[in-house]
Amino acid sequence: MVSNTAKRLQRARKEEDKEARRRQLLEAALALYRSTSYEAVKMADVAERAGLAKGTVFLYFPTKEALFLAMLEEQLFAWFDRLETTLTEGGGRWTGARVARTVAESLEGEEPLTRLLARLQTVLEQNVSTEQVRGFKERLLEAVQRAGALVEKRLAFLQPGEGVRFLLHVNALVTGLLQMADMAPVVREVFAAAPHLEPLRVDFTHELTHALTLLLRGLEAR
Repeated sequence: MVSNTAKRLQRARKEEDKEARRRQLLEAALALYRSTSYEAVKMADVAERAGLAKGTVFLYFPTKEALFLAMLEEQLFAWFDRLETTLTEGGGRWTGARVARTVAESLEGEEPLTRLLARLQTVLEQNVSTEQVRGFKERLLEAVQRAGALVEKRLAFLQPGEGVRFLLHVNALVTGLLQMADMAPVVREVFAAAPHLEPLRVDFTHELTHALTLLLRGLEAR
């Protein structure tokens, strides 16, 4: 007869195994996404790279969108953690320009995150369960409220709630500017051959910093 303690240990090991397989799948999907595109990543490829059977993917993520939404969730909340640490521990005088620069530079090297954010509403939230979206949105609200409160603490001219609105504007600007900055190969070729078109080139970090600085400057000047 199996004791209650033994049963609990078995359940714990099963949960650990499930989490380990889930991590394998997310890491495999992220590796493929870094080197290709959302369209190019197939669920079968994710399973193969993770060393698991194809059907195993669907036990954890019933759709491709569910898999990539989970990937976005990990990337996004890791970024929020880093941003909160910077806003909390950064010494010296904080200005709107410094906050804008801090946010924009924190997204440098975060291509998987920014690329996924650009697809959130139009793709990743279109074929997933209500439970997954509800969990994501609840967690997102908490993260935005915490980070928004820190922004308000650093910038005394912001009114209650404007830190959250600022971060919502960050998301909108990231989505738009990334699509403008992410040029197709043929466009890069045209730009290289026609230097006079250079004013149309979008430097993501520079333009995001500039836009956020202007936004905060306007709020400060009210």
